[in-house]
Amino acid sequence: MKALKLFLFISIIMFIMMSFSQCNGEQFDKKPPAAIIESFHQQWVGGVPGSKGTLVTIKLKTPEKEIVFDSIYFNGKTVKLSSNIHEGGITLIGNFISSTKGNNLIMNVDPKKEFGNAPTKASAEIPYKLQQGEAVISYIIKKKTRYFKLTGIKKRKPIFYQ
Repeated sequence: MKALKLFLFISIIMFIMMSFSQCNGEQFDKKPPAAIIESFHQQWVGGVPGSKGTLVTIKLKTPEKEIVFDSIYFNGKTVKLSSNIHEGGITLIGNFISSTKGNNLIMNVDPKKEFGNAPTKASAEIPYKLQQGEAVISYIIKKKTRYFKLTGIKKRKPIFYQ
């Protein structure tokens, strides 16, 4: 009977240990895909009313391996990355547009007059709990998607376009 209890106890402990080994923190690469030179984010406001967003810029040295940078998760949103290759390395830019133009909603006490309103689009939930100044970059190496958690993204002054 004692052997059965001991076997059951060890089985439960092993199950718990294996469950915790699959936590979110384990899915990120420990090292970035390339050396990070600088990372920052800044709000931008366009010359057209209601046009605004956030730019996240990450400057990297040229990676040793062939990497395709895919997406960035930041402030509860995700967007595809654009990359600019230059002499000093690569600059990744994520442009999170939060424009309010074009949302011509008809608000009225009579629901029949609101009939033409389009439903609001639900934003996709990101699978990560990120703090202020943190982002997750997804990239592809040898047809395998990988993730790196970037911390310490500095905030810069806003950009005002005219």
